[in-house]
Amino acid sequence: MELFMDNIVFTIQKAGGVSVYWYELLKGICNSGMTVNFLNAHPSSSNLFEQRLDYQRHRCIRESVIPDKYLRYLPVRCKLPAAAVFHGGYLRVSPQKDIVNILTLHDFAHEHRLATGFPRGLANKMQKAYGIRRADGIICISHNTRKDLLHFYPDTDPAKVRVIHHGIADDFYPAAKQQSCLLRQPYILYVGGRRKYKNFLAALDTMQRLPRAYRLVAAGGERWEPWEISLLESRIPGRYQLFPEVTAADLNQLYNHAFCLLYTSTYEGFGFPPGEAMKAGCPVVSTLAASIPEVVGPAGLLARTADAASFAAQIRMLENEQLRGQLIQAGFSQAALFTWEKSIAETIRFYKDCWSNKFST
Repeated sequence: MELFMDNIVFTIQKAGGVSVYWYELLKGICNSGMTVNFLNAHPSSSNLFEQRLDYQRHRCIRESVIPDKYLRYLPVRCKLPAAAVFHGGYLRVSPQKDIVNILTLHDFAHEHRLATGFPRGLANKMQKAYGIRRADGIICISHNTRKDLLHFYPDTDPAKVRVIHHGIADDFYPAAKQQSCLLRQPYILYVGGRRKYKNFLAALDTMQRLPRAYRLVAAGGERWEPWEISLLESRIPGRYQLFPEVTAADLNQLYNHAFCLLYTSTYEGFGFPPGEAMKAGCPVVSTLAASIPEVVGPAGLLARTADAASFAAQIRMLENEQLRGQLIQAGFSQAALFTWEKSIAETIRFYKDCWSNKFST
């Protein structure tokens, strides 16, 4: 069974959840002994995760002269060997009938009208619909994503769908607490994007409801715009600190020192920050939305509605040291359910199952 992996996802983002998934999957599969070929590899990539890959050990194929920004929306342009397995990093499939197409579905934010609009949103939905029709096997990264798949595409055969959760990297763990003037306690940690359904304004509203002793630390996400800084200054002056770019080691320290992670998102296909926080011993305050309860389980304080009053009340509950300690211990147990070793093993097993279903006599 020869495997072809499409790395065009690394041209779409410099970092981010999909890049994390694809990097961890590639790393595990490359160490599994399987024959792996790469399409659209970029050794000099600006993507933080692709930079870590050693392409010299594998065959790399230039699929097309079409620029990546257009190629990402098109079916695979080169012919693959018969009976090969093709897995695209982001929604792409091959039109060939004599191969196995594996499609990973992360979320249905566009279908829920929570992400970018026309024309990009339309292109995403059209590409997704084509991939779902052509796929021999579909990986959903959560049960919530599977539920959305069968809701928006009810003709999909459930037998070809497999839920395979992401893992949580070992970069996150309880570390010795080191006092730092940059990390004055107590602070509320916000991690990742701020646009649309990420609901960052709810975090600001929450901070306004908390005593001034609480500060906001925001890590990662998009470039901060001047209007956002002005908003911070007008709403919580002197009570915030920004870390636009952080390494995994830095982020682990932020989780370790935080009073809690405030995850205000109203929709996620999986959601890495809550899992990372739990693994580092940081309590999670979030919502019952989408896949978040699936990841956090009983180890966090999850609001029924994603509003500031609910978030602030939950954060104040964490002032009870006994409850805080119980949630931290529960978080360690919950995070242990999500490992990349398990995710990769299940993915390889799914490749083999799909291949056998299509080609075994």
